[in-house]
This record gives sequence, C-alpha cells and structure tokens, in this order.
Amino acid sequence: MSSQGFIKGMAAGIVLGACATMIMDPVSDRQRNKMRRKTEGMFKNLGNIVDTALDMFR
Repeated sequence: MSSQGFIKGMAAGIVLGACATMIMDPVSDRQRNKMRRKTEGMFKNLGNIVDTALDMFR
C-alpha cells in the first residue's frame, strides 16, 4: 500500500463527511457568527503567544 493513496483517501473521506454533515445539519447564521467570534479570539490569543515567544528570543 502506498501512503499517498491512504492520504488521498483520508482527504476525500474528510471532504465527503463534511459535505454530508452540512447537508444533514446546516449551520444557522447565529451559530456561524458565534463560531467566527470564537475563532477570531483564538487567533488573537495565538498571535499574542507567538509575539511573546519572539520577544523572548530577542
């Protein structure tokens, strides 16, 4: 078995699973906004952590 075939199969499965999930349970506008706010906060925190780590090395 080749590992590239396995990776392609996993990627295809993830995409098909995500599509099936979206069809069965669509995300409402309210849920979408809530997820966007949470991910924005997460990226801000991650950026602060990276910035602090870079400052420590200087």
